[in-house]
Amino acid sequence: MKLIFGKGKVSNIIAEKSDVVLSRSECDVSSMDNIRESLDRFEPDIVVNCAAKTNLEYCQDNKHIAYESNVCGAINLLRCSQEREIKLVHISSGCLFDGNHSIADENTKCSPAVWYTWTKLWADEYILNSGYKNFLILRPRQLISKTPHPTNLITKFMSLDYIPAIDEPNSVTCIEDFKEMIDHLLKVGATGIFNCSNTGAISPHEIAMGIQEILKPSLFIKKISYEKLLEILPNKRVNTLLSCNKLINTGYTPRSAREALRWCLVNYGI
Repeated sequence: MKLIFGKGKVSNIIAEKSDVVLSRSECDVSSMDNIRESLDRFEPDIVVNCAAKTNLEYCQDNKHIAYESNVCGAINLLRCSQEREIKLVHISSGCLFDGNHSIADENTKCSPAVWYTWTKLWADEYILNSGYKNFLILRPRQLISKTPHPTNLITKFMSLDYIPAIDEPNSVTCIEDFKEMIDHLLKVGATGIFNCSNTGAISPHEIAMGIQEILKPSLFIKKISYEKLLEILPNKRVNTLLSCNKLINTGYTPRSAREALRWCLVNYGI
């Protein structure tokens, strides 16, 4: 049984019926005592850390809160898992890599651009250097899903009437596919860091055009440059291409980014 910390778009999709998902009000991961009480109560085989502050602007404006959740919370879950020799699955971020001039694999040096990505890097580094080996660090990128949610990229775009979109290739991760990736990696007993994205790449402009075609014909889209986008946003957004060859080498090949996007759009809200 998996005990999943953090109730949101990822945990709601990856959880099996036998799993338990705890919201922040049910267990605050910044408290070791809260975590230990939850582990004693449910006795899980696997701990999954989905608890995080992910909004870039919020993290930038509330650095201490973001640090407590994203760094201290991850450290606490690692230490409690280590005490009980439970496997830890930590959901990190593919946004640790800035620039689509090259494809980032698990050995590529991270280049965090904002406070949020710094906190995710610090958590990863602690887990990697803790001495505990029974963990997975998973790095998805630009999450999309057929399930509406305020932080689902498709839902974000659907909420707008006008989208200034860049035509830069980026990796994406379909959450329903991410569930399969997690299940597979657990089944084969994998440990360490894995990029978890769909194969190939797709641009925000292509995503917006797909939404216009299938879900919202009234959506007005204007193609803009990446440099112009950075001028109108309060915090930097990165372009990132992830290699998922390490995942593929374990025996699981994700479908392409374009296939995943179309599936999400055709089945959105169903």
